[in-house]
Amino acid sequence: MSKLYHFPQTSEELIRHYKLEPHPEGGYYAVTHVMKETIKSPFASDLEERSISSCIYYLLCHKTPGCPDKPSRSVSSDEADAFKTWNSDIGVLHLNKSSTMHVHHAGRAKYTLISAKAPLGEGLQDSNGDPLTKTVVMGDDIANGEVRQLLVEGGWWKVSEIPEQDRKAIEDGTADGTRVGALISEVVTPGFHWNDHTYLNQSRLRELFAGTTRSDELYEGFKKYVKEQ
Repeated sequence: MSKLYHFPQTSEELIRHYKLEPHPEGGYYAVTHVMKETIKSPFASDLEERSISSCIYYLLCHKTPGCPDKPSRSVSSDEADAFKTWNSDIGVLHLNKSSTMHVHHAGRAKYTLISAKAPLGEGLQDSNGDPLTKTVVMGDDIANGEVRQLLVEGGWWKVSEIPEQDRKAIEDGTADGTRVGALISEVVTPGFHWNDHTYLNQSRLRELFAGTTRSDELYEGFKKYVKEQ
């Protein structure tokens, strides 16, 4: 297990100790701090006021009895059914208008970022004319390019998941599934608000890749990461 990453506590211990609850995006979370001071956010409509910053713990965990594959309790959300599509080990593509600094604590998480089209983003493209996509792994293995901090600015679709290598390690018995996942903190500036958040659903996903030579291929590759099934 140490060859993969350092994960001293089990997912069940982390969920219990930090009082983590299911997050509508997938995985578990707990709000740890929201600044009482507010500012007019340049990313909100009509410069609405937001907390200067907010912070959460966020956990992705392999499905075990201590990390259920379906939430046992609900959280507040504007969605009619926040957990219609939900997994403990993989999130869904979403976008926050504020910047989010991700800080690694334990485990590993793979992040995929896709440049959003206007008006949500700059619509950056790669050399093939496809939406610019980045993949980053948060973890301890700096020799292999893993990072302990990841800044995601507004204008990017984002999804996180347990890396495939770690899933395979559970299958072949070289990793303890109760200790596979990732614990991070997310600091959002200006503070998080659901009005500044949006999901990438099926229709938006098709629109994102419309007009590219690989539109069907890209859609098929990313559709598992959207909220609607």
